[in-house]
Amino acid sequence: MSPFLFVLVMEVLQLMMQQLIDQNGGFSFHWRCKELGLFQLCFADDLLLFCKADVASIQVFRRGLEEFANLSGLHANPQKSQLIISRSAQEEREHLIAALQFQEGHLPLRYLGLPLLASRLSISDCHPLLLKVDSRIKGWDSIQLSFAGRLQLIKSVLMSLNVYWAMAFIYRKGSSGK
Repeated sequence: MSPFLFVLVMEVLQLMMQQLIDQNGGFSFHWRCKELGLFQLCFADDLLLFCKADVASIQVFRRGLEEFANLSGLHANPQKSQLIISRSAQEEREHLIAALQFQEGHLPLRYLGLPLLASRLSISDCHPLLLKVDSRIKGWDSIQLSFAGRLQLIKSVLMSLNVYWAMAFIYRKGSSGK
């Protein structure tokens, strides 16, 4: 599916979900999304849905996904779909999984090469970036480069990794120095 077509189709899903949320008094927004009225994020061919961890809210999402599938023929892949439940809602865990019928996922997980976290970025969360930088440097050992060439390689390749992470996170003191 082309990116433009995906955006159009996701707009239809968003409108359908918004209509269900407006009609259903039982839906509750995730506490960090309530002020914005945010319940959905789309990127590339991925969809993230957010709500309070209660069965009524999950059922609204399930109904919306079912209605969307009936209308469009596009179904969520249960093998690729995950339900991530906050630590505070573990007593409802089984009911939530049964309501949506997705497998349970856990944070942190990687999305677009970055960790999705429920807390602030720690130095240990930057470990994959440090490993990637280290592997790139070790791969350059066999390349015969002048000092200026090596410096240019470091600036162009390693800084792009750093910038990519810096666009998503505020680095903790000490993590960028490694």
